[in-house]
Amino acid sequence: MKLALIGCGRIAAIHIESIIKYTLDSAQPIEIVALIDTNLFNAERFKRTYNLSCKIFSQLEEATQDIDLDSAIIAVPHYLHEDLARRALNQKLNILLEKPMAHRLDSAFRILDCARRSDQIFMIAENSQYWHEILKVKELLLEGIIGEVVTAKASFRQASVSDIFDSYSVLQSGSESKAWRYSLSAAGGGITIDGGAHWIRPLRFWFGEVIETFCKFSYPHPLMEGESLSQAIFTFENSVTAIFEGILTEKTVFSKDSPFRITGTLGEIVVGPEGNGVYIFDQEHPEGVQVLNEHGYINSFYHQFHDFYSCVSAGKIPDASAEYALGEMKVALAMERSNIEGTWVAPQNIV
Repeated sequence: MKLALIGCGRIAAIHIESIIKYTLDSAQPIEIVALIDTNLFNAERFKRTYNLSCKIFSQLEEATQDIDLDSAIIAVPHYLHEDLARRALNQKLNILLEKPMAHRLDSAFRILDCARRSDQIFMIAENSQYWHEILKVKELLLEGIIGEVVTAKASFRQASVSDIFDSYSVLQSGSESKAWRYSLSAAGGGITIDGGAHWIRPLRFWFGEVIETFCKFSYPHPLMEGESLSQAIFTFENSVTAIFEGILTEKTVFSKDSPFRITGTLGEIVVGPEGNGVYIFDQEHPEGVQVLNEHGYINSFYHQFHDFYSCVSAGKIPDASAEYALGEMKVALAMERSNIEGTWVAPQNIV
């Protein structure tokens, strides 16, 4: 694989760290041959940080004309996804595109149409699909370890002062208030369509598709144009009801909380604080027992890249299709509509 990273921001750093480790562990012929970023200063700093020997380009087409290149990871602001994904597919590159697929649904549809007409691998980087804690929960649910599922809760809480939001690049205006993740037009929404995807995907993975949602948005973060508090009820096709909550504040110090809790007729399954480890609480273990040692959220990027590389090098089918990744977008947009209309909304009606 001859790989380019398009975008040299914070999420690209997580990708490159996973790729370097995977390459060392697997001894596979993976070569990072290009960094592509309109901000050449960021690209140069990125290259030095990770001691890369690749070339730097400001435009995709410059790279494809100058070097041998077959694959790319696109890690840029959401509003740039459609343009770069379609250009990369037209350059015959295999693509791992950061979630969400796009900032708008019509844009996502155009990307998918271009991908369907291509012979290349096209994957959406929804790494929670590869999060070992999430996979373990699925295994336990199939075993019926807590009986019949009654309900579930998914919760993520972040403060920008201690998280990655303030380290993202700004839009052309250059002001702090225009950091792209705070911009409604650039991100396509607030925290629901962005970080919320990592919590919506596991719920879909465990319980099937969301049939309806009722949601309320609030705006506690002073810089974020989209919602920074998202609270919802989901009903799933197998009749399970779940609660979803996501919050981003500026400086709040949060207590450690479980990101996922599934309650059944015989007990509970809990993903440990900050997404580390899986625990079962039941009659035999009322104080809880750990059934999966800590793997953690960040490790999912390693396994995600393994899937992408296997698809490119060996013709494997991706663990989750790009079409399936539309599900998180539609749920997020249904939540947005529910907040506006004050009623239950079905994601399948979002077109």
